[in-house]
Amino acid sequence: MLRKNRSFAKMFAAYGLSAFGDYFDFMAVMILLGFIWKADAMTIALLPLCFAVPGIAFSQLAGILADRWNKRNLMIATDLLRSGLIVLLIFAPNAGVLLGLIAIRSTARVFHFPAQQSMTRAVVAPDQLLQATSLNGAVFQLSKILGPLLGASAASAFSPSVSMAVNAVCYVVSAFLLLLVPAVDGRVPAAASATGKKGSLRGEWRDGWRLLWHSRILRISLLFSLIGLAGIQMIDAQFAVLFREIAPEQPDLMGWLVTAIGAGGLASVTWLRRYQELTAYGRLLGGGVALIGLMFAAAGAFRQDSPLWLMLLVFFIGGIGTGFTSSGMNYILQKETPPDAVGRVSGIFDSLNSVIFVIAPLSGGALIGLMGASRTFLLVGLAVGIIGVAGIVLRRQMWGKSNKDTLKPEISSNA
Repeated sequence: MLRKNRSFAKMFAAYGLSAFGDYFDFMAVMILLGFIWKADAMTIALLPLCFAVPGIAFSQLAGILADRWNKRNLMIATDLLRSGLIVLLIFAPNAGVLLGLIAIRSTARVFHFPAQQSMTRAVVAPDQLLQATSLNGAVFQLSKILGPLLGASAASAFSPSVSMAVNAVCYVVSAFLLLLVPAVDGRVPAAASATGKKGSLRGEWRDGWRLLWHSRILRISLLFSLIGLAGIQMIDAQFAVLFREIAPEQPDLMGWLVTAIGAGGLASVTWLRRYQELTAYGRLLGGGVALIGLMFAAAGAFRQDSPLWLMLLVFFIGGIGTGFTSSGMNYILQKETPPDAVGRVSGIFDSLNSVIFVIAPLSGGALIGLMGASRTFLLVGLAVGIIGVAGIVLRRQMWGKSNKDTLKPEISSNA
């Protein structure tokens, strides 16, 4: 039983603390920049880049090192480093220093993610991976709901520094919990490796891409995950523009709808926990992408007289789609990747996600400038939804008749 796995239980608690702290802290930074320092729009626009650019630059290197080094120690080091950087953030004298420190902290997170993915694969039995990824997905969704709400409340009631201090403590406690996990559980034994020896960084980087390219399941799953993420990022930041048109007198409506998305995501990952294993990848990812598309298309069709219950229902359904897509991809990544390559493939996945985080919002803003918010939401939603439905209908042609039809190639470590 997964509940008896003490190593995972400690990792799960550590992950929950760091995920909650991230969202708790994000709202403090936004309040500090926007309301206290009254930074200009260009300075605030640099904030998402500080989160995304380190992922583009370092995620693939981080994945290689996660496969090479002790995963537990790497996670502890990044947690402590992030805690120290947050202390420096509290005393940042201006927006430029603040953004620079956030970029360095984001770099540390880049090295934490593949180590966490790889270590989960090392400490959890294959038949419990779905439950483990679902639990991680559930705590992530809860963090998205409660973190911003509590973070904004604490920053408003006290100061942004208090929210930052809470996040710093969360990282320290997370590192302490990881210290209690036996170090041997954080390594993949040499016998489980394809060759039992390490090659050059360039060779291991190339082998990670080769594995991804030759595995049809990983390749198609990654494609659908990125399509869903691109759809979200293209217009997620433009909700304010849309609801300025359809609900100009209800600015609080956005908060309700974001909460509905988080609740849907939590419901989806809770449902996935019922299963020990999933093989219907096409239905899982295709269905998730289709529901995301439905949410955006329906949002584009909303008008000022649209009933609130219908809006909440649509966004709740869209949240289910985000939960299926994110948790499903994490499960597939760990299930279909050899244990000694989870870090590398996770790093590639994270780097591509970071590219989407930079390109998609700019593309969405340009489309809204050309066509308007409602039409952009409708067209992007229909396009994403059609791709998701195609994934369901053509799942056998895309993913294969079963997972056993796709062989996992060996990873060489030759330079």
